[in-house]
Amino acid sequence: MNQPEDVEVIIAHDRRYKFHASVLARNSVLFAEMLTEANAAQLSNKAKQAGIKTRWMIELVALPSAEEPGGRLKRALSYAGVVLNENGRAPTHVCEYYESILYAFYNTEITIDDEDMRDVLYNTEKMLNIAEYLGCVPLIAKTIDVALVKHGQLMFQSIAAQPVGWIKLGLRIKSELIFKEAMIHLVGNYNRLKKNPESTVALRGLPSAVRNLTNHYHQGLVKKARHLEVQLITAYPGHMMMPSDDLPIKREHYAKEILVWMALSFFRHWFGQKIIYEKGSNCDDGGFELYTTIGRAGEAYMDKSIINQFHTKAPMTKKAMNVLENHLLEIKECMKGHVEKSGILKNKCQLDVHRHGVEWLTCVEVDRNDFPWVRDEEPTTGQKRGRRKGGNEIVQMNLREAQRMREEQLQRKEYEIFRTEGDEEDDGDEDEDEGL
Repeated sequence: MNQPEDVEVIIAHDRRYKFHASVLARNSVLFAEMLTEANAAQLSNKAKQAGIKTRWMIELVALPSAEEPGGRLKRALSYAGVVLNENGRAPTHVCEYYESILYAFYNTEITIDDEDMRDVLYNTEKMLNIAEYLGCVPLIAKTIDVALVKHGQLMFQSIAAQPVGWIKLGLRIKSELIFKEAMIHLVGNYNRLKKNPESTVALRGLPSAVRNLTNHYHQGLVKKARHLEVQLITAYPGHMMMPSDDLPIKREHYAKEILVWMALSFFRHWFGQKIIYEKGSNCDDGGFELYTTIGRAGEAYMDKSIINQFHTKAPMTKKAMNVLENHLLEIKECMKGHVEKSGILKNKCQLDVHRHGVEWLTCVEVDRNDFPWVRDEEPTTGQKRGRRKGGNEIVQMNLREAQRMREEQLQRKEYEIFRTEGDEEDDGDEDEDEGL
């Protein structure tokens, strides 16, 4: 049986919606506070006979702004709605944002169809601002996550290009896929991002838990890279160190392997220069180019032109040169094995790096238990038999979570205001000191 649509929500003069108070209050903290019996209009018998069912009227009185990211709603008696006059400016999508969220209360799928992923990220953040204001993020988070994932490789390319923005979004909607993907690229490209002033400011804007997690994974990646570098610089391929089983080994046995030792010396000369010039773990790419080159072996590095430079300092016969170069190829294959065994070039992200290559390491394994919201979750002890949560309990749980997120948002806002005021006071003190 159809229930009466007893709430009218007015977003603009041409955007008026009829909803059910029970549905809005069940899914939104704000509506639960506004749609109380004390705030409801008492319909007379005459009004009921005339078919009037609206008991609550809510209007948007302020568009989203820096001070009020979600805009502002209030109860109204009668109102024609805001007239959105763009006057040639880029059109606002606030009506679409509100409409998508309100319809999601009725299990309508949220779609984000922008082709430019920068617009997708921007519009999603704006929609989440409204959802946080309404207190319904837990309800729509999963639908937004699904809508974003449908963009496939376009989304993964965007995450690789701006991981900080996407990691913030992943936090807000508790998306494991987005958060993990962004964390892999953030850690892999950390050296380069730290040197960019704009990126540095963005990194500082991340919650402390995320910054600590990023540092933790980055230190792990650096440790892994340096371990590989030690292996490469200390490796002795084949039986170089034990050319004979008869101990002690006589010098003539080592003398037979002199060209192998020269080839290894040439490799270490080349590799040592790369490390000194900070092409390894300290490089902007975390050593990606160097390790990739060594992983290709063959003529990918130390080609004829480089070998000839060594031969000018250590000249030998043409036959000896050919033998040495063959030994060097064997050494390169051995070093390639070390790189492959380390797993530092393995791709752990969803981005197709063969089609959309990146210039940093993507081998970071992000543990689900390290996700900030997973750490905060209360452990649940599931029972195979017994009572399960009912619908009302699930709704109440979602509302409590939305209320908690709303309170955290207010606390962050108060902290930002406090910090800004503190910075202004410090600036004033510095001016006074300079005057003295």
